Amino acid sequence: MLPINSVPPVEEIPIPIPTCCKLKVHRSICIELHRFIDSILHILLAIESSRPNCALAIQALCSLHFTLDKANSLIKHSSDSSKLYLAITSHKTLSRCEKIRNAFDLYLAQIQNEVSISLATKISAILKDVRDTKFSLEFEENEARKVLLSLLEKEFYDSASMKKAELEAIQIAAMMLDIKSPLSLLVEKASLKKQLEKVNNTNQKEKELLEYLLHLLFKYEKFTFQLQNGSKSMKHECHDQLFEHEDEGNVCESRQ
Repeated sequence: MLPINSVPPVEEIPIPIPTCCKLKVHRSICIELHRFIDSILHILLAIESSRPNCALAIQALCSLHFTLDKANSLIKHSSDSSKLYLAITSHKTLSRCEKIRNAFDLYLAQIQNEVSISLATKISAILKDVRDTKFSLEFEENEARKVLLSLLEKEFYDSASMKKAELEAIQIAAMMLDIKSPLSLLVEKASLKKQLEKVNNTNQKEKELLEYLLHLLFKYEKFTFQLQNGSKSMKHECHDQLFEHEDEGNVCESRQ
């Protein structure tokens, strides 16, 4: 049996990231959020036990709980959502992270002045970490975002140029976001379908985006993995195969 003094106090026991939380994109961002959650949960019981009498501190404690829920919700969103969708909307995610961080900063600072010196010292350490942390996208996420947004913003005057741009964009994005196998492609499609089931009918813009991404995956699924080695010759070969396939379809239609 371990001696009592060998067991760390509750506030020092690390809280691991749940194994069920499989982050698809924004991994570094979510790890930082988890770190905030972990640090705050370590001292939350002590804060509640101190029973601050100040109305502002009590309200701050309630708001702190609400912000913890928001942080967990954002992590779950990054776990459940489509990789392509997460890449496109990554700057919104960054904005949400900044708001969560600012909220942690505000509420912890309000509580800090109403608790014991030892607890205030721990809060001070967390505040320093919160204020020093910078959220940023990983290189692959940012590259996928740029190529997908570029596709969405382009205007096409013929179907050939549109298909070429769509194919290149979906291949690059798939490579950057580690959609590199039939299984990962299947998971991505399933994620998009689940999001479509949940999206509010009033949010037509988001619905159209999800439908378009799903359309791209189905349309170009046979060619999605053909650029994984980055070969230019394979790139041209892939384009040729795409248009040959379409030409064959047109011939069949003309014969009917």
